[in-house]
Amino acid sequence: MQAEVEKTVTLARDVAEVDVVAVETVNGRTNTIFCECKRWKSSIPKNVVHGFRTVVQDGGANVGYIITSGGFQSGAFAAADLTNLRLVTWPEFQAEFESLWIENHLRPEVTRRLDDLMELVEPLLPRAFKELSEPAKARYLELRERYWELGAIAMMFTTYFKMIHAEVPDLPLRDRVSSSTIGMPDALLNATAYGDFLDILLPLGEQAAAELKAALHPGPLLGSDSKDPSESTRHT
Repeated sequence: MQAEVEKTVTLARDVAEVDVVAVETVNGRTNTIFCECKRWKSSIPKNVVHGFRTVVQDGGANVGYIITSGGFQSGAFAAADLTNLRLVTWPEFQAEFESLWIENHLRPEVTRRLDDLMELVEPLLPRAFKELSEPAKARYLELRERYWELGAIAMMFTTYFKMIHAEVPDLPLRDRVSSSTIGMPDALLNATAYGDFLDILLPLGEQAAAELKAALHPGPLLGSDSKDPSESTRHT
């Protein structure tokens, strides 16, 4: 979806500011969603529903969500009955979209961006490992030991793993891995929302893959005087 926050929309006789406007195109058909966000301690009354219903209808949205932290009065549900409005709490709103987001975004992103990491920490050592000096081999194995568990975590959120287990692991992951694991930040293990988890996992995994690649393909030492330019080219 393409989403905009605090977007001014044109109505039949006026304009209105909508908290979130999201548009998606599925099989050539465009769907527009309006969201009204109410972080209230009190319950939402029916007049809020009546007002937002007019905005949704006049603004041409296919569906409108009123999302609240404080619940709804009984009259609010009656006002939304038989309309294209959905009255939901924040957890209920997430539940409606979570599975689609996981399948269409989380799994593909982890697969695409962290495939190198998972390949570099798999049990079989890459061919380039044999060409390394002994100190370089030791360095690579050290990094591999540090990041193999991160690669294992990433694998559980890929499209590959779906063939083994249909669902992604529940969060948080704290109880699944050792708290003493090197290079595993608490924020990753303690994350309770998949969006937050993904925002931590992707850059962390890409940095780990970059370190492993650099260790597997070290460049020439600074200050070295190579007599064969082609030799230098082959190693950079």
